[in-house]
Amino acid sequence: MHFFTACWTKHVSHLNILADQLAQHHPESLLYAGWVDAPLQVTLPANVRVIPFQEIEKLSDVAEKYTKTELLHIARVFLAKQLLQTETLIFLEPETQVLRPLSELVTALETQPAVLFSQWLQPHPDRQFPDSKHHLNYGTYFSGIWGIRPGTISENFLNWWCHNLESRGGYNLCEGQGSDQLWLDMAPALFEGVYALRKPAYGIHIGNAFERSGEHPASLHFQGLKADGTYPSYLSNRPLPAYFREASKKYSTILAAHPLYSQSAQTIPAYGLPDPPEPVSLTKQKWAESLKKLIKKINTYQPDFFFKDSQPR
Repeated sequence: MHFFTACWTKHVSHLNILADQLAQHHPESLLYAGWVDAPLQVTLPANVRVIPFQEIEKLSDVAEKYTKTELLHIARVFLAKQLLQTETLIFLEPETQVLRPLSELVTALETQPAVLFSQWLQPHPDRQFPDSKHHLNYGTYFSGIWGIRPGTISENFLNWWCHNLESRGGYNLCEGQGSDQLWLDMAPALFEGVYALRKPAYGIHIGNAFERSGEHPASLHFQGLKADGTYPSYLSNRPLPAYFREASKKYSTILAAHPLYSQSAQTIPAYGLPDPPEPVSLTKQKWAESLKKLIKKINTYQPDFFFKDSQPR
């Protein structure tokens, strides 16, 4: 069994931390790193094997079609197809902290062709963000951690997944596209044995930490974490539990102390189209929506008082 990830130069410190943790908890395993960026001349831990951008099949063909982030996310699937031969593989996004052996996941992969993890493990009232509609748009399964075992079913699964990502791997919600993640919603129905492992210790991130106890966590995921140990407000407005808030700050401190962090943290990935601007905060979005409703109401009584395009239809 081996691990793999896909990363940019800015993730080199994350990669080192992840490799060290895997060496501690899974000492016989390797960590394959799909390098979706220009080559970096640094020494990496002994258990890391870098796969250069040009050697990841199909990726160069779509580099001018997708944004930098979309390209990074679909790279993990192309890499899985390329690496899956005789060894079971577990994907971890580079911003992952592995806190103990992933025993439950390893055991599940002994019998299941693929193992996924749900964003949520129970229903929640849609009064805060992220809500159910968000997961219907972006995916009910979390693509930051998953596992796959060699075999006919898993091969068919990856072929289907990669085929769709070649032409429909962007973030285009109006077209039902959520990069690599949204396709996972169909996988359990289409491929027998693709299994959702209901373990609250796995796949904990800012969007679901509120529903997890944080007891004996296996993997924490810090995608979106800022240098000060906080997260952009557009990611969630749910209360962040103390265990995840403290873990995030501790991880950011370890990250900042890494000798490669300062020289790599602000590098711009070499491949892919520019990413769109970051979303505005949830507070500003709510304020703008309230203002929009107010303008429509005023125009109901005084047509064209504000903007003609805001006239109710």
